[in-house]
Amino acid sequence: MSLMDALARYFSGWNDHEPAAVVAALAEGGTFEDPTAPDPRSGNTLAQYVSELITGFPDVHFDLTSVAATSETTAAVQWVMHGTNTGPGPGGPATGRSIAISGADFIEYDPVADRLSKVVGYFDTAALLRQLGRQSHISPADVPGRVAFGLASRVTTGEAVEPGCFTITSIDVRDRSVEQVDDFANRIVEGIAEQPGYLGSIFATVGRRKYTFTAWRDTDAVQSLQTTVHRDAMRRFASGNLGTRVMASVWIPLRSNVRASTRPGERPVRQQPLAEPWL
Repeated sequence: MSLMDALARYFSGWNDHEPAAVVAALAEGGTFEDPTAPDPRSGNTLAQYVSELITGFPDVHFDLTSVAATSETTAAVQWVMHGTNTGPGPGGPATGRSIAISGADFIEYDPVADRLSKVVGYFDTAALLRQLGRQSHISPADVPGRVAFGLASRVTTGEAVEPGCFTITSIDVRDRSVEQVDDFANRIVEGIAEQPGYLGSIFATVGRRKYTFTAWRDTDAVQSLQTTVHRDAMRRFASGNLGTRVMASVWIPLRSNVRASTRPGERPVRQQPLAEPWL
């Protein structure tokens, strides 16, 4: 029975890719937390987290670079997490990139249970995103009740066609359903991107609300939204598992006036026909 033995069992669970072993290395009620979670994890919630990390990085492993007992029941551990992102990961689908992220855990030990009672981990989330080839953004603070900031992305077919209609959707996502909603959105776009009449989409996230703005050649083309994945997503929402509120609508533009100039100081003129994608 020792703090170091308990530490070894804990990290072996991670490196052996055994979620149950990670949970078993913690005392009853023991918790784990890191920058990716607003609340400490334990039990089945922790096992799910470990499983998701292994799915995203099937070869993940932790090299311990420093292990120091700071008392009889506490320790500090420095580590480097290695892995290749071949499955769903932070911020979207697999990138195929390898990472080497430095971090540290501060650990509390329960000598009676001979298990860890608390693990608090720290690492640079911005460095993780950069190594995955993803972007990290800094936004101003929200002004409650007036202004809220978020992130947006665009998908376009590259066609220089003036849209005949738009679909606008929004969903207020439940706390633990963000990744599921993102996965549905990715698969829906993959399904409709090849459909005749689809021109492109803009995805925006502000707080818990996610928006999709999609451009179409005409209203007939909107019917291509009725894909299997889209129906599955609506069934999941109807079950109450994805979000608390959803809105879907079709809009026909009253006027579209695109103007552009080619040189500084030149008066913008109307583009007819369009010289580049509308979105």
